[in-house]
Amino acid sequence: MRRILFTVCCMAFVWEALAQTPSEIKKIKIRKGDLYLNLPVNAADPSVEATVTVDGKLLDRFTINLAKGAPQFWTYVDVSAYQGKTLQIMLKERDGKTTASGRLNNVATGATYPGQDSVYKEKARPQVHFSAQRGWINDPNGLLFHDGEYHLFFQHNPYGWPWGNMHWGHAVSTDLLHWKQLKEAILPVVKEGVVDDAAFSGTATLDPNNTAGFRKNGIDPIIATYTSTGRGECIQLSYDNGRTFEDYAGNPVLKHRGEGRDPKVFWYTPGKHWVMVVWDASVPKKMSVGQEVMVREHSIYTSSDLKKWTYQSGVEGFFECPDLFELPVGGKQGVKKWVMYDANGRYVVGDFNGKVFTVEQHFTKYEHGGGYFYAAQTFNHAPNNRRIQIGWGRDITHPNMPFNQAMLFPTELTLRMTDSGYRLCPTPIKEISTLHKNSQRVNDKVVNAGNNASVTVTADAPVHIVAEFERGNVPMTLNIFGNEIRFDNEWTFSATTARNEPPVVYAPQSATFKIEAIVDKNILEFFINDGELYYVTAFNGRKNDKVEALATDRDPTRKFFVKKLEVHELNSIWTTK
Repeated sequence: MRRILFTVCCMAFVWEALAQTPSEIKKIKIRKGDLYLNLPVNAADPSVEATVTVDGKLLDRFTINLAKGAPQFWTYVDVSAYQGKTLQIMLKERDGKTTASGRLNNVATGATYPGQDSVYKEKARPQVHFSAQRGWINDPNGLLFHDGEYHLFFQHNPYGWPWGNMHWGHAVSTDLLHWKQLKEAILPVVKEGVVDDAAFSGTATLDPNNTAGFRKNGIDPIIATYTSTGRGECIQLSYDNGRTFEDYAGNPVLKHRGEGRDPKVFWYTPGKHWVMVVWDASVPKKMSVGQEVMVREHSIYTSSDLKKWTYQSGVEGFFECPDLFELPVGGKQGVKKWVMYDANGRYVVGDFNGKVFTVEQHFTKYEHGGGYFYAAQTFNHAPNNRRIQIGWGRDITHPNMPFNQAMLFPTELTLRMTDSGYRLCPTPIKEISTLHKNSQRVNDKVVNAGNNASVTVTADAPVHIVAEFERGNVPMTLNIFGNEIRFDNEWTFSATTARNEPPVVYAPQSATFKIEAIVDKNILEFFINDGELYYVTAFNGRKNDKVEALATDRDPTRKFFVKKLEVHELNSIWTTK
């Protein structure tokens, strides 16, 4: 008992000491025209906790490697809404030690932020894939079309190059190509009773029937349902097209027994109710011997009002970032199937009655590049019933840049029946053609030893390639700037990937073999036969300036036929539309 009492007393002393840890504080009057609180970052300097308030109201709290001397880059807090008010930033060392003096000397507000004039022009910046102006990004969140705008929310650390400080970043577009980044949409919650919160992944949707009763002054809000790690599955509401959000007073709307996250929410019209599919790592399951275990699954819940949810069923074997949607089956008039997938892109195909998913085809691999494709999500309410997907290019990093990682190019999904069963097939959205420039074509060319079909392009330009080959009696190779894609004519397809993925046994149903590719800085995506095979890989090797189709055999009598080889350089998405 004495030992316990002594321990409690010591802990109380430590907590009191931490609470009294000296902090460094700076107050700044936000002048008219000031838009940013500018923060210098250097990863070599210790991480500190920063709390930013405006006239006593909490604006954000985050960790940051605030530069003591010369910064590697500058980032910022958007303070455009607070001109004329007084801002305070307070620093505390994360280890409880006294904050080194002078850490706030260079922190100031301004109409611009240092480096802003070079944003989107940096040497390593992808030019046709979305990336944030500053900081780390990962999972796309809340993909939604509303009132003429596509909304791309995303996991974002606005204050550093590595993962951390998970906010919902936000960008909008009218064409899925040219994106305008807005201020942070959803921030970690800081209030009594909430510990170490982060705004993890989720969904954005609309409620035109006002089933939740959230309509205000005739406005139906954008409803974000997401994982607040300190609370559970929560709702935030935006009455101004996603520019600002407010926390729902009834949060959380769902709590898990253990780990769970990443809700996908949509309206199920036949049943006239809402559906949530969410990853849950702690679902109880009783074995035949009477013992209970916890399993991981994509759990399915239903609700009449988005606020109270009832568990219905689950599909085991998945890991995080679920999606669930219905697609027509290509070539089968009137036939539709439901697809459920997870962060890795593994998917099952079957039927869904609003409460239970019945699996017809078990796990199928969607992407073969080695794990660079991750956490994809599809848009709710996309026009013309298109199923548009955006994924995260995981681990395709951008060293020595003020940003890190990018989204993959938007694709349109179709479901097709092949000899090997249902295939979920992505292809680049048709809007990519509006970016084309300096197009070159080679048509109707027989390729054999020493007789290639070749196109030379501007060095380091982003390109879109569309090729169609007719199989002959020789292995076919498409060499893209030094990266090889090869079909050996005996049903084995292989590609050069950064993680040395093994060849895939693939039997096309036609003698014509189509390859479509997008190359952008260190990102390479390619699509075989309209997405029946899909690859994403990092392309960090040395590049040449050629795209060429060649035969990999010295025998000149062995050949194949290039129906077309189109190479289109691409305009940057960061230029004015």
